[in-house]
Amino acid sequence: MKASNKSFEQLLHLKGISKKAFSEYSGISYNTVAGWKKSGFVPPYAMVLLRRMPTSKASVSAGELIEAGLPRAILWNSQSDKQVPVDIFIVSTLQKAYNGFVIDKLAEFFGEESVLAALLKHKERISDRLVQRVIIHLQRVPQPA
Repeated sequence: MKASNKSFEQLLHLKGISKKAFSEYSGISYNTVAGWKKSGFVPPYAMVLLRRMPTSKASVSAGELIEAGLPRAILWNSQSDKQVPVDIFIVSTLQKAYNGFVIDKLAEFFGEESVLAALLKHKERISDRLVQRVIIHLQRVPQPA
């Protein structure tokens, strides 16, 4: 099943990624990526690649994650417009709630590599159990298309 171009462009915007950067990351020609707007649909594999692509942002706000689908209740930061470094945001959110839904949303927004890098960077602040659960979940659960 194909995804809408609107959801593709929305996720590009939320992650701070241009179509050109996505094209370079994925190896899909820019003309093909740009052509999806005209057709209105994006192939499922492109959405999987975009979800796995690391964000280009250095900082993020809770409001951006709420816009991307994370419930406000699980976010540690109640100030929706306060910019926080990405790695701090990931680790602090996972410390508050690390079920499959939260892990999937963080991986979708930041990219799996960014989530794992944040865990490694702050390994002294988090439990080994948390790290293992995140790694196992990311290995086991395919990202939805």
